[in-house]
Amino acid sequence: MDSHDRRSPQIDAREAFGLQIGDGNLQINVVGGGLPPTGGLQPTAPADRARRHLYFRIGSSSGTKFDMIPPIADSHPSGALSEFLARLERVGIRQDQVDAIRARAADVAAASPGEQFVAGVFAFAAAVDDVTDELRERSVGDEFDWFILADLIGRIFLIVRAMWPEDPTPEAEPLRAGLFALAERLDVSASVRSGIQDFATMEFPTATLDEFASATIRLQELCNRLL
Repeated sequence: MDSHDRRSPQIDAREAFGLQIGDGNLQINVVGGGLPPTGGLQPTAPADRARRHLYFRIGSSSGTKFDMIPPIADSHPSGALSEFLARLERVGIRQDQVDAIRARAADVAAASPGEQFVAGVFAFAAAVDDVTDELRERSVGDEFDWFILADLIGRIFLIVRAMWPEDPTPEAEPLRAGLFALAERLDVSASVRSGIQDFATMEFPTATLDEFASATIRLQELCNRLL
């Protein structure tokens, strides 16, 4: 077992979402639980499909960022991390920002259990979130909306997984409200919009964690088929 699995360090921060990493081995509160900016309220024009899909995949990784590092990732660098960094490079994110994410991930992998490890996880999360502004600036048409869509789905999933079997509604509600509103501005069919909003308003807690995980996967697959 990795040394990180033997300790349960904790860190608290006000106005934050509490997320467990792994199987209850690490409890952190991710500062800045608010929604990423989504821009104006008017629907945006469809972007190039390949880039739009790339933005969606980047958002999926960003939303579930803790899965790219130990203890959830069983290797370093994980395949998920390498793919995420390669996609950032493909959309033109500055090399220093890509390198910062890579370095912070390496810090987590090398950290001793306890406060050093928790601080490393915070720093990695911040480095990932730091690329959001540049992703928005480099986006064309509705590319950034698809990044935010995937990011919100991932963040909601992390909260539900972290809090299971407790009701995650209070912690997840701001993200779910953002997801519901984002569906209104996406240029998608009524059935797809309904699928997104049904996910955003599904009753919590679900009967099993697998039930919610399956709903998450179905929504991601629905979006992937569009892209």
